[in-house]
Order: sequence, then structure tokens, then C-alpha cells
Amino acid sequence: MDIFCIRAVSLGDLEKVLISHDGTGPGSGWFLDKIVIKHKEGEEAQEVVFPCNRWLDQYQDDGKTERELTANKDGSSMKTFLKGKSCFPTSVFYAIVFAV
Repeated sequence: MDIFCIRAVSLGDLEKVLISHDGTGPGSGWFLDKIVIKHKEGEEAQEVVFPCNRWLDQYQDDGKTERELTANKDGSSMKTFLKGKSCFPTSVFYAIVFAV
């Protein structure tokens, strides 16, 4: 499992994300479990999960290397939490990738 973290400016309330790769090189495909975006304003932080659970690989699954993901709105993946005085970045992007 690989976890990537990218700090960015706030993009507001996200409903969808688009993720892809160009498919070049041997073994370029990968399995994406989910994307987690954490956003903080003041002392309150929110986490939004974009589930995927699919391959981005031209030779696996449906052969697509691009996915449009929708935020999980069932409440179990959209959490609001307090961080106190921790040094928490404005926005953090996590992509959890399983390589085979």
C-alpha cells in the first residue's frame, strides 16, 4: 500500500474528483482503494472520502485508466472532528494505492 499526501489551498466542498494516469510503461496500472481529502477551517476539520475500489489499468477490470469518483454521502465517511492546537494543513489529499 502506498499513501500520497499533497498539501493544497482550500477548494471548498468537493463532490467529485477525477483521477487518471497515462498508462505508459510496463506495469503502469494500479488499484485505487479510495481518496481521502481532509480540510480544516479554524479548529474544526472535515474529512471526505471518495471510494473507488477499482483498477486503473488497461489490462484489468474494465480497462479504464480514468475514474470520476463521487464523495461518499452516507455519513460514515464524511467526518467532522476537532484537532485542538495541532499543526494541521489547510487541505490534504491522500490516495491509497495497492500495487500488485
